[in-house]
Amino acid sequence: MVRDIIKDKDYFEEIIRRDYSRLNKRIKKIEEGQIKPERENIVKDSMSGTYKNIIISRYSLGDNMSSAEVLSDYMNAVELMDETWTPKAWNMLSSDSKPLEQYTFSSFLDFSRMLSLGVLLPIPQQYLLKLVKFIDGDEVKDFLFEFLIRYAIPQRKVIQEESYSEFFHVNERYGVLKEIINETDKLVAQRKLKDFLETKWYQSFKGTPLYNLHDNPHNIYVGYWCFQAAAITKIMELDDSSYRNNQYYPKDLL
Repeated sequence: MVRDIIKDKDYFEEIIRRDYSRLNKRIKKIEEGQIKPERENIVKDSMSGTYKNIIISRYSLGDNMSSAEVLSDYMNAVELMDETWTPKAWNMLSSDSKPLEQYTFSSFLDFSRMLSLGVLLPIPQQYLLKLVKFIDGDEVKDFLFEFLIRYAIPQRKVIQEESYSEFFHVNERYGVLKEIINETDKLVAQRKLKDFLETKWYQSFKGTPLYNLHDNPHNIYVGYWCFQAAAITKIMELDDSSYRNNQYYPKDLL
């Protein structure tokens, strides 16, 4: 049964077929040496993004998210990140073009989503450790990242402050999630998470390419799922009954 309420089964099946076809063509070109060396990292980075989109499309379609295929897509995405990663390549630049110890908006969403999926899916720890290696190598300190990481690595040292020097709307948009993970009253946490999903999650995309992506004529929409909310719910053992049927909440991962 299709989980997404915006698009239908045929749409997501075609998206997945298209993306796998693109991946297979690129893999063949790399194997046959048809990609110029200076472009190989760009191609692999794009391939990593394609694998991530397939994972979200699979959830939207209604696939079993513990299947070998989904886990393989996740691991392939991380392996390609590992092959292309150089310190601070994904970091935001200051006004004088120096890398800051914080990610761009899209990279923040990407890492928080991948860490959340690592909490929700039976991902081998070695792949989560690769994500941690990137974050530490980029010298990014973020309370939400650390909350998700410590679920997999309980012995990880707790950070005392974030590394942001310019917020560029991350904490303005997602600061509520950081309030929730520090909330000791579960009823308050549940109420805040419900409100976040209903009034803030989709609205946080305003001013970015993600807003109204389902209307894009090139069919690049894969879902607006807030995997972060599901991961927080799982770690904090919250009762999600008040927001379980929210259209952005991936309830079947719990």
